[in-house]
Amino acid sequence: MPKHIARLVLLMVAFIVIAVAAKSFFTRDSFYRFGHYRADSVPAIAGMAISYQTPKACISCHAPRHAEWSGGNHKTVICEVCHGAAPGHPDKLKVVIPPDTLRLCSQCHEKMPGRPETSIRQIDLRTHHPDAAQCIACHNPHAPKIAGNGATAFDHKVAADAAATCASCHGANGIATNDAWPNLAGQNAAFIARSIGSFKTGARTNETMAPMAQTVDDANVATLAAYFGSLPCRNAPAGHAKGNAAQGKAVAQQCATCHGPGGRPVNTAWPSLVGQNPAYLEAALTAFKEGQRSNTYMSPVAAALSSQDISNVAAYFASLNCSARSQ
Repeated sequence: MPKHIARLVLLMVAFIVIAVAAKSFFTRDSFYRFGHYRADSVPAIAGMAISYQTPKACISCHAPRHAEWSGGNHKTVICEVCHGAAPGHPDKLKVVIPPDTLRLCSQCHEKMPGRPETSIRQIDLRTHHPDAAQCIACHNPHAPKIAGNGATAFDHKVAADAAATCASCHGANGIATNDAWPNLAGQNAAFIARSIGSFKTGARTNETMAPMAQTVDDANVATLAAYFGSLPCRNAPAGHAKGNAAQGKAVAQQCATCHGPGGRPVNTAWPSLVGQNPAYLEAALTAFKEGQRSNTYMSPVAAALSSQDISNVAAYFASLNCSARSQ
C-alpha cells in the first residue's frame, strides 16, 4: 500500500477515535436516558410521577379513552387543567374528579370586562341556567358544546357486520332480546360511544359487557355508536313495567335537569331514557342506589329514591313515546 494511502487511513482512524472520545466527553450521561435508546431507562420511566404532561403521554396505553376525550370540544385543553397533576400513575384511571365545576368552568367561561368573547364562549353566571348546581348537569366536561357533536358518517353494511357481535343481547336492530337489557336503537350515539369506551378501559365493569367491548376495535367504536343511534327505536311492550307510570312522572322531575323533561337530554352525551325497557331502567337505578355502579350525580339521586320510586320512574320513562322528537 502506498505510504500516502496508509497515512490517510491512519489519519481517518485517528479522527474517528478522537471524535468518539470527544462525544463521550462532552455528552452528558443522561442524554439518551429517555431518547432513542430507552432499554435501561424503562424502570426509571415506570417509576416517574405523572406531573403536567400533555394527553399524548396517555395514548400508548389508553388509546380508547384518549380517543373519547380528544374527540370533544375540549380536545385542546390539557387534562391537568381540570384534574390537576396526578400524584403518580392514576390507579385504573381514577384521576381526581373536580367536585365544583361551576367554579372551575367559570375560570375560562365567565363573562367579564376585558375578556375576549370571540374564541371562547362567555356566559353570565347570574342568568345562565341559575338553577343548575353544577355545569356538568347539562354539559359533558369533555365535549361541553351541546350542539357540537355532529353525526358520524359510516358505511351501513360495515357497521351492521360489526354490530352482529352485539345482536345476541341487544338485537339485530338494536331492540334488546331481554327486557333486562337496554335497547340501543335510537340511543344517543355519543353516549353509546362513551359507554363502550368505559367498558374497554375498565372504568365500568360488567361480566358480560366488559369482555365483549374488548373485542371492538377502537376504530369501530364511533361507527357502532352511530349505527345504533341511527336505527328506529321501539317502545317496550305495554304491561311490562312493575311500577305506576303516573306516580313516576312526579319522581321524574328530579331527572329533568340532566335527562330532559321528556326523557331526552339536552346534551347527547347523556343517555336518552324515553321508551327504554323498564326492567333495565329499574336495574340501573338500583345499581346506583346500592353502590354497584357509581357516578357523582346519579349515585346520590338514586340513593334518595325508594324501591317503589325506582319502579314508578322506570315505568314512566318506559311509557313515553320514543319516536316523538320533543325535548
